[in-house]
Amino acid sequence: MSYKDYQNARNASWKILLDCDIDRLPVDLNVIRDLIGVRIVSYKDAKALIQKRNLSALTVQTDGLTFYAGAEPVILYSEVCSPERIRFTIAHELGHIVLGHVAPGNITTKNREPFPGDSPQETAANQFAARLLAPACVLWGLDLHTADEIAEACRISKQAAQFRSERMKTLYARNKFLSSPLERKLYQRFMPFMEAVCCREVRPGESLQSD
Repeated sequence: MSYKDYQNARNASWKILLDCDIDRLPVDLNVIRDLIGVRIVSYKDAKALIQKRNLSALTVQTDGLTFYAGAEPVILYSEVCSPERIRFTIAHELGHIVLGHVAPGNITTKNREPFPGDSPQETAANQFAARLLAPACVLWGLDLHTADEIAEACRISKQAAQFRSERMKTLYARNKFLSSPLERKLYQRFMPFMEAVCCREVRPGESLQSD
């Protein structure tokens, strides 16, 4: 994966969070779903659609997939996965849509936990998902380091959190935060939530109550 592709995925995740006015963890994917205008359905509830499009064999091989029904993007996911894994699956598929990897007439064919050796598109979608659900500047603002801390705060799987934790080690060592105007804007958006967590008004992973 080229650095340019990495930047595109990272910046796209920040922009979606800002556009959707997301300001707390865990990230509410329903808000993003509504803004993008995507339909999200479990394999169980999409049986008729799966049969109509001859996708039965594919659903056995992947935790999620995306295609277009006319002009509408549709994400299907396996409901047998854990809630944390489902969140990453949906975020990954949102990444394919936002990054332009899927268009009418195409279908994404692979969705799994991040894995070394993934194709550039799969890597980019995973980069997008990780940064959408666990933005580095927010993890830094909350002083989160370990996979357990990140998994709890962001409600992602332990495996996905481990990958994020490894990346955060590098960023902490380089003190590489808030170097982009977009990231600084995102950090400011999350500031009230981070202050509430630090003041123990809420714990990471709990919702900040609205006034």
